[in-house]
Amino acid sequence: MRLSPLATVGCSLLIAAGAPAAVAVAATGSVSTPIGVLEMTIDSGSFTEECTDFPYTVTVTGASDDVQWSTEIDAERDGGGTVSDTATGFGSGAFDEELMVCSGDGAGAWTAIVAVQLRDTNDTTKVYNRTMSIDFTISKATSTTTITRVNLGSSKTKVKGTVLDARRGSDTTMFGYVTVKVKKSGGSWKTKGETQVDEDGNWSLTIEKAYASGTKFKAVFAGTDGAKGSTSSVYTS
Repeated sequence: MRLSPLATVGCSLLIAAGAPAAVAVAATGSVSTPIGVLEMTIDSGSFTEECTDFPYTVTVTGASDDVQWSTEIDAERDGGGTVSDTATGFGSGAFDEELMVCSGDGAGAWTAIVAVQLRDTNDTTKVYNRTMSIDFTISKATSTTTITRVNLGSSKTKVKGTVLDARRGSDTTMFGYVTVKVKKSGGSWKTKGETQVDEDGNWSLTIEKAYASGTKFKAVFAGTDGAKGSTSSVYTS
């Protein structure tokens, strides 16, 4: 059941001074009631697999053990994509939860509307409903495209490689497409075909043409809903 909001509280971005770029930016919202304060922090992050759990923390202060709190998250991404989650507990403390987002919902800027309730289980007159808005960002995983081997045949050429993410996995890169380009000595880059990455992050393309030793090859990964595109280093046969 959707909770009836009595107040709306915005969020603030918490960025540690001098923190490395790899550290996720935390977006925090909080609500205050006569029986306790509830704060929620959602960490911005990137996909690590097709459906990734993004952590968030609920911190309750000033509440007795008899106070029950609950949160309902309805999050939407700019341009489409939705996800929801609920959490509940008793008393004060920090509670770690996870918000699952699948790559089909997309990377981008998200806004979570959070309905919050704090109630004293011993006093039915002490029930407090609030809402807050929290903005967070989900990005695509970085990818690395590699040509691992080029077989020069008398009439055909076979190019093989991989596309993996920063964790050396393929959950975010599989089923994306790779375009293979070829450059002869003194020539320009020519596109010679497209192939799909398999579930293990491998790909291969057979070109119906023979090439001389010294020909250059490169592979361009177009990216997926969960992974950014990337281009391989030049491979000289």
